[in-house]
Amino acid sequence: MEEIHKTTKIDVIAFCFMTIFSGIMIGIGGTASLIANNLFDSWGRLIGACLFSLGIYMIVTYEMRLFTGMVADIPKMGVKNFWKLPVCFIGNALGVAFVALLVMCSPLRDTAMPQGAALIGAKLAAETWYLNVLCSSILCGMLITLSVWAVRYAPKKGLNATVGVLFPIVVFAFCGFDHSVANMLYFCFYGQLTWQIVGYVLISIVGNIIGGVMLPYVMLWKEKMKAVNI
Repeated sequence: MEEIHKTTKIDVIAFCFMTIFSGIMIGIGGTASLIANNLFDSWGRLIGACLFSLGIYMIVTYEMRLFTGMVADIPKMGVKNFWKLPVCFIGNALGVAFVALLVMCSPLRDTAMPQGAALIGAKLAAETWYLNVLCSSILCGMLITLSVWAVRYAPKKGLNATVGVLFPIVVFAFCGFDHSVANMLYFCFYGQLTWQIVGYVLISIVGNIIGGVMLPYVMLWKEKMKAVNI
């Protein structure tokens, strides 16, 4: 009989810490990306995207917990584990806020903060910002799933998992797609809290979920079809 693993208090505490550390990695990667955009002119966007991918690489390598990465597990997660999603996002946001606070108290503030505020300010100023963020966050969710699943599928095809993890992240960061956790860094630098910002965060979360579960549900359907045909 298969042993059922019960979640203990230690498991929950460890999970929470891993969500915070994951947010810290996103915050560091996001800060590096903003500085690159500020310093390297036309090449800044590409360099910034490469630097941002460091955060995801560390998260995957050390098995930290990132909200947009966990979304891919929703089809097989089970209702009893859904609590992990909001807890993960809150932990990620706290980690990002911690990095934002450190940046605000460091010499980097004069470079990173204006860039982050300008980036999110331009998105908020768009006439159809709600539609923009929904579509953008769906595309981001799709790429994040491709990244985190590369560890699982790339070795089976004889491919390098590192490239599989990093390349989708570089693409989404270069395109400027909305990552609900990374956006928290820019909102911290923006320095305002309005209903529009709350709506922006919620829409980006929904979009990341929609994009993130597309491939997993297709793969689940594919497995079921194989089982039926056997």
